[in-house]
Amino acid sequence: MIDTIQRDKNNLIVYYQGFIAVAAVLVFFTKIDQYLQGRGIGMPLLWMIAFTLASIPLFVNAINNLQWIPKPVLVWSALYLAISLASIVFLTQLPELQLLEDIVRSIMFLLLMLVIFSQHPLALKWAKLTILLVTIANILMYVYEFFNPLAFYIEQHAAGRASGFYHNSNMAGNTVILGMILSIDLVKPKYRSFYALFSFLGVVATFSRSAIIGCFIVTLLFMVIKVIPRYQVPLFFLSGFMIISILATQSNSFLYLKNDDGVNLFTEDSLARVEFLYDPLSQADSSKDSRLKHADKAWEKFARHPFLGNGLGSGQNSRMIGSLGTAQRSHNIYLDLMVEYGFLGALLYPGLVFASVWKVQGELKKQAIVLVVFFLIWGFFSHTVLSATNVLLSYAFMANLAQQNRSSSL
Repeated sequence: MIDTIQRDKNNLIVYYQGFIAVAAVLVFFTKIDQYLQGRGIGMPLLWMIAFTLASIPLFVNAINNLQWIPKPVLVWSALYLAISLASIVFLTQLPELQLLEDIVRSIMFLLLMLVIFSQHPLALKWAKLTILLVTIANILMYVYEFFNPLAFYIEQHAAGRASGFYHNSNMAGNTVILGMILSIDLVKPKYRSFYALFSFLGVVATFSRSAIIGCFIVTLLFMVIKVIPRYQVPLFFLSGFMIISILATQSNSFLYLKNDDGVNLFTEDSLARVEFLYDPLSQADSSKDSRLKHADKAWEKFARHPFLGNGLGSGQNSRMIGSLGTAQRSHNIYLDLMVEYGFLGALLYPGLVFASVWKVQGELKKQAIVLVVFFLIWGFFSHTVLSATNVLLSYAFMANLAQQNRSSSL
């Protein structure tokens, strides 16, 4: 009788954890918490607090099963926090407390996700299936938004570029690729090229140059390591070429698309991104020029203090304020961290990436290789890959997959 009660109690915890894992993917991987905030409903911090309180039983259970928590990510988190605190000591002027608070919040969120996805394979299985469904839903939303640009419109949204709930079109496009990598093993091999092509369609709707390049690289890697059958290579590239060709022939029509107030939907920057699809080498645009200016300024700061860095917060360019009212950064996580922490900063982001796939084995190793390559490339185009909740969730999810993989092979 006692054994039966204990078994039922354990099953209840497993199903509860699976429910929390699915809910976490639906909220944080979709960034709907941020989208609702843009609509004046709630705020992301409250969602994080709610999930922390709901996960108290999981924390209690995790304390008794610490062997299931991915320790490489724990070690990385401790080092990141220690380096951030140490950098403040060398500053002559203290940084804004908000900067340190953001780092602490990111680490806490990462640890929360580690616990939510830990120990029970069922939670990972349900979460992976949810990631697949979210990725498909995102693609459908982006395509719909391409034909109806005001569908998910909120203030400061990049006009003419689909982004769904993500607010940022670059993040939206790259999240589709991330979802494809994490869930492609759920798709039968004969359908994987169609999944990759479908993902590419969603990425193109965002007009994110980094995501378009990333999608091609990821698909190529999957074909090289035979996750996607090689005989499907011509199908993917022929279909991708057709998609780009259709958009190229219609590019002039984008000039005349207007919203209900008669304002052009496609800005000069958005039109330049459309042109990039069929003429990636010869065109220049204001967005690219702006990023180069940020990068040049960051290199100047790094050159002044290459060993210890300039301290926390120095990666910001306070003279250039973005549309969100915040100081601009270099849009490159490596350069951003090098400015703040010196040469050591260049290792922080790759350190988390490799910690999340530490000693992965078997078939999962193929996905891990592609994920590592994608993350490392993404870092050259974004400075938010250590703070965006959907990306932090992905590190924790992959780290637990690797942990389960190592444990099952023992």
